[in-house]
Amino acid sequence: MADPHNTSVSAGDHAKQIGYIGHIEKLIFSQTQIIPVSVDEIKTREFKQASPYKGLKRFEAVDKDRFFGRDQFLTGLVNELEQTNLLLLLGASGSGKSSVIRAGLIPWLSQDQGSRFTDLIFTPNQDPFNSLYHILHDRYPQAEAEFILEGKADSLTHVVNRVKPSEDFCFIFIDQFEELFTIAHADKRDRFINSLVQLVEALIKTENRSVKIVATMRADFLDRLSPYSPLIKATDKHRPMIAEMQSDELRLAIEQPAAHHGVVFETGLVEEIIKDVQGQAGYLPLLQYTLDLLWETEVQTGSLQDRTLNISTYRRLGGVRGALQKHVDRIYSNLSKQEQLAVQRIFLKLVEIGGDEESETQWKPIRRRANRSEFSDELDQKILTRLINQNLLVSNRPDQSQESIIEIAHEILLTSWTTLSAWILENRQAIALRNRLNDDVARWQAKKAEDELWSGSKLEQVLELRKDPTFNQVLGGFSPAANQFIDASLEKRDRLLREEQERSQREIEQLERLLKEEEKAAKAERMRTRFAVATAVFAIAALMTGGFAWWKQQELQQTTRTFMLGADLPASELLDKLPELFNEANIFKQAGDVELELAAYRRILLYTDKLREESAKNSERRTLEQEKLQSISKQAEQNLLEIIHKHRLSELEKYLSKGKFGRPKRGEHSTDFEKKFEPGALQVTYKILMREFGVKADLNDDGLINNKNEAARMPCETLRILEEMWRKATQGHCGWFGSSFEIIDESCGQLNNQTLTSLVFSEPYEFPIERLQSCGIRLKPEKNALKITPQGTIKAKHS
Repeated sequence: MADPHNTSVSAGDHAKQIGYIGHIEKLIFSQTQIIPVSVDEIKTREFKQASPYKGLKRFEAVDKDRFFGRDQFLTGLVNELEQTNLLLLLGASGSGKSSVIRAGLIPWLSQDQGSRFTDLIFTPNQDPFNSLYHILHDRYPQAEAEFILEGKADSLTHVVNRVKPSEDFCFIFIDQFEELFTIAHADKRDRFINSLVQLVEALIKTENRSVKIVATMRADFLDRLSPYSPLIKATDKHRPMIAEMQSDELRLAIEQPAAHHGVVFETGLVEEIIKDVQGQAGYLPLLQYTLDLLWETEVQTGSLQDRTLNISTYRRLGGVRGALQKHVDRIYSNLSKQEQLAVQRIFLKLVEIGGDEESETQWKPIRRRANRSEFSDELDQKILTRLINQNLLVSNRPDQSQESIIEIAHEILLTSWTTLSAWILENRQAIALRNRLNDDVARWQAKKAEDELWSGSKLEQVLELRKDPTFNQVLGGFSPAANQFIDASLEKRDRLLREEQERSQREIEQLERLLKEEEKAAKAERMRTRFAVATAVFAIAALMTGGFAWWKQQELQQTTRTFMLGADLPASELLDKLPELFNEANIFKQAGDVELELAAYRRILLYTDKLREESAKNSERRTLEQEKLQSISKQAEQNLLEIIHKHRLSELEKYLSKGKFGRPKRGEHSTDFEKKFEPGALQVTYKILMREFGVKADLNDDGLINNKNEAARMPCETLRILEEMWRKATQGHCGWFGSSFEIIDESCGQLNNQTLTSLVFSEPYEFPIERLQSCGIRLKPEKNALKITPQGTIKAKHS
């Protein structure tokens, strides 16, 4: 016995009855009535064997006649669009955001406007300007569309002015707006959002109501808008949320497509389906897939001859919760071992990792689009076609063109097919690294710029991954273009290393010559000093006239110069002189000269390091001297910290409290710190760690921390205090580490999504990172830390 309650009027039918005069009038879709119709009457309709359900494929405008259940929401959407030029539709994944626009709103606008209607529909992908360009390129001459590739702030405004005749109505639909925050390049995202806001502001200023823009975005990405206050303002009060369908709406969506094909549901089946889907997150694609599978199964078994969809078939398929899992597992299990491996390679090439792939809780799998040409293996191409035919993958072209774009049919597959979920979990870090590499390869191929090549830890990681047999077999390895990129990066690294070695050798030879010359000069100077009684007289006179500090400064500078130039002063004499240097520092403190006081303690630390190396070579005096040196070094470091914390951190606090963070200047030499940063907290942080202003960890003035000795000059306490000050001033967003091993942090908008690590220290990052880690400063979130391998590779370490 079939359910006698069916509906025969769609939202699209109502839309055709509405007039349009000058702009969108206030629309009221009359409520679709559930009209009792007998089973026999429905079965007298023309029987159409093709399934009326979409499966995992998305609804399009051509599907308007089988799109049901959203009449009331569509009414509110159209009325709200009348009040604004930009509407941001939010909802959970699988809630039907895209479908209500594509199969509901767009057909209504198209019918209403007729020949005056123009629509531009695209997803942001990696470059939203490029995505829009491909839409325009298909409709307009190439020369007229190329300007959009420049990605300027006024690009979207020019699009509207160039492609839309003044009397036409233009509708721009940006689907999956969250891709701007998951796979789009940061600079492209920022420029696109600026361009979008500028267009909306221009439309409002001119009171232009003939251009409407709708974007759909997953609601869990709403916080990503926080750095973009103009966009938040532009969508204020116009961010509707699409909710789950009510029972009567679900009944329409289930029954009506079948009724239009002359088919009914067995009594109780619709109620059982509604009960199965309610409360299940993202159920709409699963519902469509199950109904489509139910229909096709009934056709294949001949059970649809009686025009009835049966409960027994539905339950045998596993219901809404199990149909997709069981069906995909059945397809997969019927393949050979080699074909199964090809399926795994294909799916993992179509997955991107969102969030923090190092975290156990904050990462998430998302769909990735890829050209068919990426699947070069003949077996992969064969299986790819089969998966498309089975509606598990989709292609933007019906043929097998290598330029067609392939993607997973729906995001629900990433979580509903447990086999795929396990593959992703096991390989997520390799997937994330490979996809980031592919993005950079694409930019490098376009420009062939050497600065696009990888270096440091990123290069070491891909070199290790390239040798991994599991990566090559399961994920298909790197593409030929990626391997070319890696080889070019490796060649650049080796060339720079050779050049650095040659430069260092020349500097060593030059230094050896200078040391020999200075050694002779130093010996002569000491001889003259022994017999120059006048020096003592001068010292006494200087003391009496208040010039003692100046005299001691000169002596300190001479002593330092003699030591640094390698004079043969016995180590025992130098050890005895270290306490005298504390007196020198105290004199500078009384004179109020902070810079000289800092310099004195830095010299003490340099001397103690050198003396430790010397005493370690002599076993007879090693223990005694090491203990003495340790005590002197500890006291000097403590005094150094007190000076920095008293006299330097106050300047940093001044900038942080005012939100004046500063930023790096482009194109300036890394050692010229005053030109490297704009005035602000970032410049002060750099000066505290790298220059004479503070601890001066950059011993050789090359703008880098490129060995362990320099890294050790940065006190852990200072590094921790800097971390706390920056986190406090940026509401916890900005610090030394971000949330990925690439030293980036997308939540740190104040520093343009970078971290203190990447801005204060230039590559190589290995030594400063190792120092930060040894000081107990961890990645964000707290459960992650960085570990540096002996090869310099940065890897995740879970605490």
